[in-house]
Amino acid sequence: MSDKRPSARKSRSRRLTDTIADYLTTAVRELAPGSKLPSENQLAKQFGVSRSAVREAISGVASLGLLEIRKGAGMFVRAPVIANLRLPGFDYGNLANTAKLLEIRTGLDAAAARIAAIRRTEEELKFLQEMNAAASRPDLTLAEAVEADLAFHLAIVRATQNDYFVSIQTFLLDHIRTGIHLTRTLESYSKEMTEEVRREHSEILRAIENRKPEVAARLAEQHVLNARSRMRSAIASHVMPEIG
Repeated sequence: MSDKRPSARKSRSRRLTDTIADYLTTAVRELAPGSKLPSENQLAKQFGVSRSAVREAISGVASLGLLEIRKGAGMFVRAPVIANLRLPGFDYGNLANTAKLLEIRTGLDAAAARIAAIRRTEEELKFLQEMNAAASRPDLTLAEAVEADLAFHLAIVRATQNDYFVSIQTFLLDHIRTGIHLTRTLESYSKEMTEEVRREHSEILRAIENRKPEVAARLAEQHVLNARSRMRSAIASHVMPEIG
């Protein structure tokens, strides 16, 4: 009889650990990213178990990337991380594919700019200004110009303070980079087009700086539509550079 008691206690402890893990998993799915969760002490008291059992449950859920443990602050719901989208057979040099990506960006960029104009902090505004200045430098190589352009748009998305926007942008990151590379390559053959891009970026920044959400959204949408128009114009004029 005595031989069975340790096993029974161990089985009960395992069930309680699993119960706590299930509780935490459900909580992180229902709460917004950044929400604070009960402390180890609170969970131990709530479920009537030792802190070691609670730590075991937390460790298992944290290993799934669902929790963020901040020393001295507590335990929080981690923002969802979405792996980069992979499209089998996707031809990055295909102009039709780039046009499709620009269609997606039309709505996303407009929404991000609108929210950024409302929520941006002074620190985020300063970063946006720095990214715009970097993207406007005339001495950049094509590769540098692409990364600077991408950084400017990422800064707008981060200024929304919406983790889901950031996740969506991460989801599409490589495809957006490739689309920018193609449009920037075509635009680089025209000084006028290059200046248009710089002016459009600055206008979007100014609207976000002045907290004009509808203006920022309209300018961001028009910027993407203009990129598509510039791409068509370059193709129509037989500017067909190699896309490497």
